[in-house]
Parts: sequence; C-alpha cells; structure tokens
Amino acid sequence: MAESFHRQPTERVHSPYDVACAAAEALGDQWRALPGPGLVTGHLHSGDRVPFTVGVCEAGDLYIRNDSVGDSRHLPVDPTADLLSLGAAVARVIGHIY
Repeated sequence: MAESFHRQPTERVHSPYDVACAAAEALGDQWRALPGPGLVTGHLHSGDRVPFTVGVCEAGDLYIRNDSVGDSRHLPVDPTADLLSLGAAVARVIGHIY
C-alpha cells in the first residue's frame, strides 16, 4: 500500500468482505456478499446479478466499484468507522453507480 506524506496508514478494523456483508444487510434480502481472495476484497451481487467490488485503494481508502460498467467511488467515511456506518455508506454510494 502506498503511503503519502500527509496520510499515514491506519490499522484497518474491518476487512472489505466485512464491509460488503454489512452493506448486503443494509441493502436488503435481494443482495448477497462473497469474499474475494484472502478477504482482500468483498463482492456484492444485486438481485439482478450486477456485481460490485468493495476494496482498498493505494491511499488506504475504501471504494466500491460497479464491475459491469467500471464506475467506482471512494466511500465518504473514514475506513476505521464502525461496521454499520461503513455498510450504510456503501449502500448510499451504490445508488450513484448502479
């Protein structure tokens, strides 16, 4: 992971898969979460099978990507926030890239 002068790495409390599971719960029963290799990413699938990836960028921020169209956004919350806040943030951002 790349380090910048202004942002030093923080200890990650939750894996991207944990965040994907929290987002699936926030989004409802039509959504499911799957782990990526080594829990480095989490994958979400909607009821109509649109795939999304939750991951960590080089700067240490969490992002969500619509794998069908390639659009992605960083989550507007600190990656060390509580799991419910992270899941809710993913659910909000998915509405913009679905």
